[in-house]
Amino acid sequence: MLYDTTVHDASFVKGRPPAEIHALLSWTRHRLGLHDATEWRLISARRKLGKILFEIEEETPFGSRRLIGKFGSPERATRLYRALKLLRETGFAPPNRCTVPEPVAFVADRGFVLQEKVPGEHALPLLIGSHESIPAASACADWLRNLHYCRVPAETSAPNPRLISTWAAELIAAEQSESTRIHKIAGAILNQLNEPASEPFPSHGDFHPMNIFIAETGRITGIDMDKFGLREPESDVGWFLMQTAGLGFFKKQSFDHTEKVRRGFLEHYQEGVRRSIQPRRVALYMAMAFLKNLHFELVLLKTGRTDYAEPWLWAAASAILEGNLHLSP
Repeated sequence: MLYDTTVHDASFVKGRPPAEIHALLSWTRHRLGLHDATEWRLISARRKLGKILFEIEEETPFGSRRLIGKFGSPERATRLYRALKLLRETGFAPPNRCTVPEPVAFVADRGFVLQEKVPGEHALPLLIGSHESIPAASACADWLRNLHYCRVPAETSAPNPRLISTWAAELIAAEQSESTRIHKIAGAILNQLNEPASEPFPSHGDFHPMNIFIAETGRITGIDMDKFGLREPESDVGWFLMQTAGLGFFKKQSFDHTEKVRRGFLEHYQEGVRRSIQPRRVALYMAMAFLKNLHFELVLLKTGRTDYAEPWLWAAASAILEGNLHLSP
């Protein structure tokens, strides 16, 4: 919800407003020991999947700055704050091109993180229907490659095969006409998960076009680092390819519209890597992402968007059964 109508670049305009937002802001200021001279202006706020997000403008001796506050689970907040601190110390801070937001404050027991609002716009509109689509795809690839080789320590995270079986069973219950195809996709995913994995690297864990901001200055910033961990690099690559294809489909009703962009991203990412990624593992994570996303829409959110079942399952099958990373017809 927008609280200040004079602002045209607010972060949380859409969504349900938190009823307790003013009480939370008062609590936050008290917990951080801010005195009355430090002025906060509420710009926008919303609830999203169990989290409360807000945007403020803070007056400082050096001028005003925008900040983003997040209330969520203590575990995720701790992981986010730790990742931002370590990555900034490793070099993901200006004047370097690839950055993460500056962490400002952290309250572990309330799952609260306050951080910089980063400049620029998220990559999605640049990737879809823009003459800047290929440079934007290259920027996303640059940021991801820098992350994968940053050597920041983290806990190892691996896919849970039981989730695949759960998604498949619940999707079959929701879309019984697709039971055969869902069984084939899930079986192929589980078979590939039994194969040797690639060496784990620092990984975003939710890398998609709306979690990358590109500024006119050239700064590229990855946000929402609360799933940071050590994973196969193919997991981030596959997730980005699926999300870009899916978001493009939502806009244009076709996977073809983003094929050139996805090819450009994959080619640019591989230009500077020290070890070639394994296409079969990229296909694995693409298929998992399509299955998970469809399960989220039809089973968890119950959106009723059954018209996406056929293209999503076609794409998952095309990736895992045929190795079609570009989703070419």
